[in-house]
Amino acid sequence: MLLSGDDLTRIAPDRLAMLKKLLPPTGRAAEFADDSLRVGVVNLPDARVICVFNWEDNPQTISVPLPRPARVTDFWSGQDLGRREGGLEIKDLPARSARLLVCKYGY
Repeated sequence: MLLSGDDLTRIAPDRLAMLKKLLPPTGRAAEFADDSLRVGVVNLPDARVICVFNWEDNPQTISVPLPRPARVTDFWSGQDLGRREGGLEIKDLPARSARLLVCKYGY
């Protein structure tokens, strides 16, 4: 299920494109290592999606471990963040923001 507060009869094209990226729903929730809810992981058949949240009022650098080498892409922008091994550091994640990263193995 996908919920949106947008008026779909007046939705802007860029906002509609964003919602379409979420279809079809994966049916899987993120799993968080602790109650800080800073880093969540969604394991899909062909990828691992990493959800990174900055709940603070100032920019944060957040490190995310990777269990094996992967090609990392920003879900929303499509930006290729390259092949990463061991981990990934997100520098200066803006206050009260998040990133959604797709990690593909065996590329």
